[in-house]
Amino acid sequence: MMHLLVEDVDHWHQRITQAGVAEKYAVRLSKVPDQPWQMRDFTLQDPCGVLWRIGQNSS
Repeated sequence: MMHLLVEDVDHWHQRITQAGVAEKYAVRLSKVPDQPWQMRDFTLQDPCGVLWRIGQNSS
């Protein structure tokens, strides 16, 4: 698993979605929920099976 901390997780999710990454590369992309551990994040599993967690601190 890789963890990428960003300043605007919604922007990252929107860009990945608009670019059609999930359809083009057959990857799994989750939604962006508020997590109980004070983060907003989403996951993306790439074609090699690596799970990317992309998030930002929400506090």
